[in-house]
Amino acid sequence: MGKLMFSAAEINALPTILDVVEQLSVVENQMALRTSSIIPPMQFFDEGRYSFVSDSHNHNIVRLMPTSQTPFLFFRGQSRYHDPCYPTLYRGEKEGELASEEDVASNRIKICEFSFLLGTHPVFREVALNTHVDMVALAQHYGLSTEYLDITNSKWVAAFFASTRYEGDTDSYCPVGRDYAEGYGVIYVAKDVVDQFSDAFFEKNEVIGYQYFERPSKQSSFGFKLNKGEDFNQLPYFEKVFFRHDIEASSIVYNMAYRQNRYVPRDELSKLARIIADSNEVTRQALFKCWQTYYQDKDLVYLDKVCANKGWKIREDTKPIAKFDEAVLADDWKKWNEFGRENLKSRILPLIAVTSVPYENE
Repeated sequence: MGKLMFSAAEINALPTILDVVEQLSVVENQMALRTSSIIPPMQFFDEGRYSFVSDSHNHNIVRLMPTSQTPFLFFRGQSRYHDPCYPTLYRGEKEGELASEEDVASNRIKICEFSFLLGTHPVFREVALNTHVDMVALAQHYGLSTEYLDITNSKWVAAFFASTRYEGDTDSYCPVGRDYAEGYGVIYVAKDVVDQFSDAFFEKNEVIGYQYFERPSKQSSFGFKLNKGEDFNQLPYFEKVFFRHDIEASSIVYNMAYRQNRYVPRDELSKLARIIADSNEVTRQALFKCWQTYYQDKDLVYLDKVCANKGWKIREDTKPIAKFDEAVLADDWKKWNEFGRENLKSRILPLIAVTSVPYENE
């Protein structure tokens, strides 16, 4: 539970989520005006398209970054304020507590299990040949616990998550009103990171970019990676904008998001991710991959002990915990070949040199 920072009267005096979005639109317009002498102009970078960027550590890796009119203005929306604010991987059972090392390890095993599932999908494999794919970021968007916090360069995505609550039983969202939790939420708005914190900020901010499974792409998502014990609220990169929950305003945002389907589409992967998350079985290959990735400084049996303490059974055969239906794979591959591949190509911006054109009075 977030700390109660405001009195009832103070909450009533806060803006609604729509008021906040309106103010963010003003900020975006001001930023667009500052770049109006650039060719192509920032208006060229509409949401739903992608631009090529290279990996900061390996320039041979290409990522397809989601664009917006202000691609480097980042937001995060929360319908409750959490203090401290940790990624799900490091959250303990109680507010403010850190997860045990055993809980961190068990969640990483699930991420590895999820990665094996992704590797069985033919379209995912093809996309991975040409662009960067982020297994952990996909796991985050499909309900597994990771070290990422989601941020976005779309104010409407942030507004959606700031004005809805998640129902785990049905994997669905619904709008919230004044009676929800403490009665207010928060939008984090990035400061002028390029000028103030460029290197440190972008070292933490992962360009997730286009992924075949749509949730990260639909959410214009970036992954802000934190270390254990690192509190998002204490970092210098974001301003906090608090707002009061209002059911009418929340419902407008919710309906604009096509009742969640615009940003959180339900698909086959969401069902299979839930099976993996809820299963009391894991495969030996997932344990070995987890050990290779995270725990080579420990004995191989460390993860066996983690599973034993969780009451999980370890499968020694190669039978997966969850698998795509063959008919689904065949249909996805057919659609990808018929129009999916070309649709993606049409959304990728061409490589155009950015040029500044001086005004006549300069």
